[in-house]
Amino acid sequence: MAKSAYAQAMRYGQAVFEIAAQHQNFNTWRDNMDTLVRMVQDRDVLYFLENPRIPIAKKREVLEPKLKGVNPMAVNLLYLLVERGGLPMMSDIFADYQRRLDELHGVAHAKVTAAIPLSETETADIKQKLSAMFGKQIDITTKVDPSLLGGIVARVGDKVIDGSISRRLDNLKREINQARL
Repeated sequence: MAKSAYAQAMRYGQAVFEIAAQHQNFNTWRDNMDTLVRMVQDRDVLYFLENPRIPIAKKREVLEPKLKGVNPMAVNLLYLLVERGGLPMMSDIFADYQRRLDELHGVAHAKVTAAIPLSETETADIKQKLSAMFGKQIDITTKVDPSLLGGIVARVGDKVIDGSISRRLDNLKREINQARL
């Protein structure tokens, strides 16, 4: 996604978050945004909504049954994005909203990469240590990358903690190459 489109999605995410805060209905907005994201991920629905030959009144008529129970303000967001050609941003808007909601609740997301699959005990231990480090509840996603050789790499937001064997070996190589005899 282009930088300007990402910035625009963040502005929409912030606006949605502020509306949810104003009305104290964070979970309703989260559920509604999830519904809208799933709907526009359907290629047929996306094609229908982005087709300029179909009048907005027809689009509303066809979508009305699918949008039963969705907050009217969320529906307005959908149609605003339809009119402005912004439907491809819907999942990014939702991701930004969810990030803000997680931040409000003190939740951070960690992507942990290890050389071998981690056991539940190891995952729980890493989660506990990261939680203590960052002062937040940590939600972990794990991935395996054998090129690490051993250890882990944890990414929490824009922070990276690299405890991999491959990094240690690279550092050692660099030190050996720079050593003067």
